[in-house]
Amino acid sequence: MVELRVLVVGAGLSGVLLARRLQDAGAEAVLIGAGPQVRQADATAASGGLIRAFEPDPTARSLAGAGLAELLADPALAADAGWQRTGSLYLLAAGDAAGAAEVDAEVLDSSDVARRFGLHGLPQETVGIWERQAGYLVPERLRRAVLRGVRRTEAAPMARFDDGVVELRDGRRLTGDLVVLAAGAWTPGLLRAAGLPGTLRTKHIQYAHYATDRADLPCFVDETSGLYGRPAGPGRLLLGLPSPRWDVDPPTPAPDADLAARVGEVAGRRLPGLDLRPVGPPVSAVDCYSEPAGLALRAVTDAVHTFTGGSGGAAKTALAASRVAATVLLNSRSAIPVPHGQTEAD
Repeated sequence: MVELRVLVVGAGLSGVLLARRLQDAGAEAVLIGAGPQVRQADATAASGGLIRAFEPDPTARSLAGAGLAELLADPALAADAGWQRTGSLYLLAAGDAAGAAEVDAEVLDSSDVARRFGLHGLPQETVGIWERQAGYLVPERLRRAVLRGVRRTEAAPMARFDDGVVELRDGRRLTGDLVVLAAGAWTPGLLRAAGLPGTLRTKHIQYAHYATDRADLPCFVDETSGLYGRPAGPGRLLLGLPSPRWDVDPPTPAPDADLAARVGEVAGRRLPGLDLRPVGPPVSAVDCYSEPAGLALRAVTDAVHTFTGGSGGAAKTALAASRVAATVLLNSRSAIPVPHGQTEAD
């Protein structure tokens, strides 16, 4: 039986997980761009890593729930990922909260949220989805842990690609049955350079760390204002708002001072009296967005797919989405034999 060989371009969390899922299922996965350089510029390194089961979108909710269940069922995986169970509070309009019944959560009204968590000024119709089992992980730690188990890696980054062929910057050519671009914010540019169609876009992401006098806040997302946050160690809080900057080139854009100021203003309204002292400059990076949003495998040609588009919050769905993507690849493509005597670098 001939193995399916998949060339996975991009060694962020999504690419590493996909390569590992394929490998564990019996395929030959070659992970490209897995060099030892410090990964300070990609969305994996910048991700806040919020993990919960609830999402308003049913597909995202199914993936997020499966990912949380896998993490809770595997203590070694949780430890490798730096898992912290803090609970998760998701605030949104009551009419958008129908999916709360599908997860292990408590539904709170706005007065309950104010009393229990100190979040004020919410619209009256706001409800809170409170998950005690949720929390956050450190995506870069999870990436490194999973990468240790990937057998076939190439440190050199990709120079160009075609159907079933990836040329590395050192001049070598790798051949395979399929090419999957899992390069995050670099993916739209790689597609354009290859003359291939695509609807993926890039978007700026930014948050900052603050010293605070409150140690009891859980992970939270407030859809009514856009504010999100989580604990970030003793006496520290991560806070951010969605950035309005689209089609930003990677790797690292300049921080948006106006956005940082708005975070302080919104946090002051939602968490009145909270002592916030900035710790260091904002974290500023670029992620890849899709429409509809979500980390998923998307076919570009018969032999080329993308696996990105997590829209700034892929950590919560990456475990389950990578399993789904690997299954789709394995079930939808018959392996193409490599000519006798030809090596992977031919």
